[in-house]
Parts: sequence; structure tokens; C-alpha cells
Amino acid sequence: MSTQFQQARAALRGNTATGSDAALFSRIGFWAGVSVVQLILCEFIVSATWRGLYSYRTNFVSELGVPFCGPSGNWPCSNLYVLMNASIALFGIAVVVASLAWLVTGVLDARGAVLLWIAGGGAVLAGVVDQATQYALHSFGATTMFILGSLGIIVAGGHRTLPQSTRITVTTLGAVALAATILYLGGHDFGLGIGTVERIVAYCVLAAVVVLAFAHRKTAHRTAAFGKAALGEAAHE
Repeated sequence: MSTQFQQARAALRGNTATGSDAALFSRIGFWAGVSVVQLILCEFIVSATWRGLYSYRTNFVSELGVPFCGPSGNWPCSNLYVLMNASIALFGIAVVVASLAWLVTGVLDARGAVLLWIAGGGAVLAGVVDQATQYALHSFGATTMFILGSLGIIVAGGHRTLPQSTRITVTTLGAVALAATILYLGGHDFGLGIGTVERIVAYCVLAAVVVLAFAHRKTAHRTAAFGKAALGEAAHE
């Protein structure tokens, strides 16, 4: 683990990993990035077992992570509420790990990495502390994820290693997430439902992370192929 931290520190100074280390971090970044889709799956499973009529349009995502509902607060919402909280926390961890790997391999700069690290930490906090336990702390974590996650995606989407189509896609997702965050914090839903607005933020960040995961895997493959070609040319000289 100390080696990984040293490589991260070196990447922050502009020295990215090469060779087998770069290949390892490339794989880590890809699988961590793709793993964020578990959030959608877990959300669907828990919402399907929720007591009463859970609405993606009018209910908050965090309501899936509380144990009790009802007017007296003694009706079990879903026996799987812990799964939703774990899913949110794992989402945050995946964002942190993926952005660390991308920093080390040189496909994400320090500004984007730091924004995504803090955003991921906010998601972990929101998952560990549900809104029924400590609403203010949970809300702080979620808000941190929404704001800095959106900004981090915008910065990550502008990296020079990305194809133009990917840059446009990712930065657009980040911009939409940021706009939806502003609406969400202001309590505006324009008839869409506050749950819909919240999900626009979360899903845009999630989709952008997945797009980046695939794009950076291709970038790593191109870099590795270029490196092998360069070594081959050097051997023949």
C-alpha cells in the first residue's frame, strides 16, 4: 500500500507511472469506474422492497437508507435499507479509487483528482451516516458529493488525453449535474419532482465515471502500444 501512496504523491508532482505499474493502475481505474453502476442496481432492489409506494420522482434516494417510515416512525421501510447505505458508500470509494488510478496513469490532473477524492469522501459519509441517524451530517456528505462531484467531472472531462467526443460527453454530463445540483439545493424541480432532480445529479456523475473508465482504458492501451513500439525502434537502432 505504501508503494501506491508513493506513486500517488509522485503523480501529484507530475511524475506518472510507467510500465507494469501503469498497466496495473489502468486496470484498477477501469474496474473501479465501472463498479459504480451497482448503485442503480441496489437502488432498484431496495426501492422494490420498500413499504408503501416509493417514487423515484418524489422520494429522495437517501430515504431508501432509513430503517423506519410511517406517521409514527415505526413501520419498516425496507429490510434491505443497509444495502442502500452500503451501496452509496461503495460508490464513493469507487470514485476515490478510480480517480487515484487515473491520476497515477496521467489521464487526470491533480485538480480533478482532488475534487473527485473529496466528492467520493462525501458519498462515503452520506452512506455511513443515514439521514435518520444524523440528518445534517448526511446532508453535508451528499451535498459535497453533488457539488464537487459535478465540478470534478467537468475538470476530468477536459483532459487532453481524451478524444473530443468523450470530452464533450463528459463535460456535458458534469454541467448538467452541476445545474441540477443548483436546482436541487434551491428546492426547484420545475414539475419534475425533487427525486428526479436529485437523480439527474447522481446519474450524470455515475454515467460520466463509467464513460471515463472506458475511455481511459483505451488511452492506456494506446500508450502501452506506443511504448512498446518505441522500445522496438530503439532496439533496432
